[in-house]
Amino acid sequence: MASAQFYIIYIKRLPSVTFEQVKAKMNHALDWYRVDETVWIVYSTSDPEKWHARLAPLVKETGRLFISKLDVTSRQGWMNKDFWSWLRREKPDA
Repeated sequence: MASAQFYIIYIKRLPSVTFEQVKAKMNHALDWYRVDETVWIVYSTSDPEKWHARLAPLVKETGRLFISKLDVTSRQGWMNKDFWSWLRREKPDA
């Protein structure tokens, strides 16, 4: 089994795709945090190619999708307390 990684995912879904459909796909991750309507951080053993395969049907042809590994060891920002609490856990599923 691959080790879990953090990924940042930007998804601009098609108008016909519901939030619940996107959330159902994100639930394949070990854990996730929705930063805003279009940006999610997931903790997952799946690689970007697998995430692309899951999410591409929700964005093709006129939506947008970007997936990248996220290094959370070097960070700074101004976010909600619940975000920092989620991110600082030793294991997101702890």
